[in-house]
Amino acid sequence: MTDKWFLQDVEKSLDQHKRVVVIDPSGECEFLIELAKLKGYIVLQTDRTLREKWQTVKEELFLRYKAESELIDEKVIFYVIREKSKLSFLFDYCFTHGSIDLTNPAEWIRKKLISNTGMQVAMENPLLLTAAKLGVGKDIAWWKRILQNLEDLMSIDDELLPFLDNPDLYFKSKAEDIRRLFEEKLFELLGSPYMSKPPKTLAREVTTLLFDELLSNDVKPELLSIYYKWLDSNTYSSSLQGYIDAYKPDKSLNIWNVHPDHCFVEIDHIQLRHIVENFRDHSYVKEKLDKIKKRLRGRQTHRFIPSWWSDIITLFEFDNKPLASCNSFEKVVSFYTSDFHKTDRAIRNLYSVFMQDKDILRPLQEHYESLNHELLQHWYDVANEYENNQQGCLVTLFKQAKPGIAVIVGDGLRYEIADYVASRLNSKYRVQSTTMLADMPSETEHNMSALYVGNDEVLPLHRDREKRLCSLTGKNIDFLSLESVNPGTNSDYLVLTYKDIDSAGETLQMGAIKLFGEFEKVLAEKIDQLLNNGFKEVHLLTDHGFVLTGLLDESDKIEVDLSGKREIHERFVRTIDKQSRADLIEFKRQSGEYNYVYAAKNHRPFKSKGLYGFSHGGFTPQEIIIPNFVFRKIESGVQGLEVWIENKSELKDVTGALFGVKISAKVSTNDLFTASRKVQVVLYANNISYSRSNIINLNAGESTSLEFSFMSNNEVSAILIDAETQEKLDSVKIKKSNARDLGGLL
Repeated sequence: MTDKWFLQDVEKSLDQHKRVVVIDPSGECEFLIELAKLKGYIVLQTDRTLREKWQTVKEELFLRYKAESELIDEKVIFYVIREKSKLSFLFDYCFTHGSIDLTNPAEWIRKKLISNTGMQVAMENPLLLTAAKLGVGKDIAWWKRILQNLEDLMSIDDELLPFLDNPDLYFKSKAEDIRRLFEEKLFELLGSPYMSKPPKTLAREVTTLLFDELLSNDVKPELLSIYYKWLDSNTYSSSLQGYIDAYKPDKSLNIWNVHPDHCFVEIDHIQLRHIVENFRDHSYVKEKLDKIKKRLRGRQTHRFIPSWWSDIITLFEFDNKPLASCNSFEKVVSFYTSDFHKTDRAIRNLYSVFMQDKDILRPLQEHYESLNHELLQHWYDVANEYENNQQGCLVTLFKQAKPGIAVIVGDGLRYEIADYVASRLNSKYRVQSTTMLADMPSETEHNMSALYVGNDEVLPLHRDREKRLCSLTGKNIDFLSLESVNPGTNSDYLVLTYKDIDSAGETLQMGAIKLFGEFEKVLAEKIDQLLNNGFKEVHLLTDHGFVLTGLLDESDKIEVDLSGKREIHERFVRTIDKQSRADLIEFKRQSGEYNYVYAAKNHRPFKSKGLYGFSHGGFTPQEIIIPNFVFRKIESGVQGLEVWIENKSELKDVTGALFGVKISAKVSTNDLFTASRKVQVVLYANNISYSRSNIINLNAGESTSLEFSFMSNNEVSAILIDAETQEKLDSVKIKKSNARDLGGLL
């Protein structure tokens, strides 16, 4: 209210005259003048450093001259830091125009308060002036609470964050009395007597107190409230990290007694080490993970909570007991796809984080392998029921398919990856999550041939598999790499290959798993793009999965001691002769001179010339149970405004380097929600985007034309998309005429 009262006085005077003299000998009310400047008032003010009378007289003369010559028609505030009696050329202005006398600012404030509140003001003058400064922007209710001692004059809750964010700037921006009041509040918070300290020192002491109390789990409520505000603040949150980096926790700290909303990742790492050191003690692990779960529930501290905690919880809380009732191959498959694959994902994520920290990783790997060992025991007990259903999968699919189908064929796309991709899309699309069983051996050449051709025929070259698929189905199928999908991608029947997972895995081995998050992102984005392009359904399937051997000692590798001629791979062995080994599983598979395929009844590799880490070819659920997912749009029943490209016929043969695309919207609609639509035109040449229009808001019945250039292209595609959903609305191929442009002479 202080600012409002002052500006009311100013405006009242300027309404009658164009000049007003504000008299403030102490200079204590300069903050009000700064507010007037912010409101756009012209202020001419005296210099407080002038001491000689001739200097002050000259200054006033010049100020008056400026007002009467340059600002004759403008409203002007003269701000003088002198007593009225000592004025010269501005003295008569006080009478002929008007003045606001702030010689006793506390008394001026007191009168305003009595007039506006009807309350007696017992506050002493120095404190009253401080209150006036703090009252800028406050309402009359605030003043009433202050006068009744219902609220502190300064709230540390409001002021602490800007101070911590930049202590020096905060102190510099505050008047001395306000700064002193704030300092007193800080020392009250710190529980220590007042003494003069640099602002940065004070800030460091406050944050040290905050962090100490967080780590002792005994933080003051007001300090905790400020801490939460700091975490939530877009303006100030960045400064928090600097204080965290500078803080050194007490080495004797009880790390299991810390506040769950602490911000120290190093504490998380120490806690994890405690857990893995005692990972065989199930009651200990459960107790500690219960504490971690409280931390994970913290909304404000999410950016300080390592993502790997959720994987740790998944791994250590996984329950294998349902396996006891899995007495058929079908039931084991069901258990894997509904539950166990989550542990595969968890350990993969943990491998990517802790591969260089064996002290953490080895216990995690051991625990995972104990779970996996139970799964494999049940898996191999019922393995005689296994029958692959991969042979000719694409042939059957395309024979039955109607136009508008896209199939993504991943290479090494393990079930858990597909499941995660589906989880990112299942709120937007209908997802049908079924499985296939890969053929043996689960390696690319063999299993891709199974998908594309079937009948146990193996075609080594991918282009031959594509030709055979077209021949077997009688369909005109287009083939693209998944990465090349864009808003212009369209086909009746489309197969998209995605080899990044297997290629990276075989090249980088365990190092590849750091890239898998990006692979998942690409898959989700491209499925979304294809469905927005108008495909009715998108299938996601693969040739095989994979296993990760993790930390591998030489003793973990399986010696190959088989009779007769053999061909040794990391995960399987081909032989001519039948073998008798209880630790191997046999498949009768013809390949050249070889008659049998053998795989180990575990996820460990055979001793071979290959690299170790990421591998496939064996017979584990991770390699054999593969995704066969279908994504479809959810029909909402709400249709957007119909918009299309109107001049398609004109664009079949365009003369010149420029062409226009005319967009039109349906003339009328009864739905207020479809009365307009935001659209955009994107141009593609050779499957690469080279130009796009601005976003256009088209109303019902409207048309607009956009001009584009061919650049150096002879044929381009124009795609009309919904600017908000990226849904493809229409498209047209535009061809440049070979005829000469005669400038309209023909």
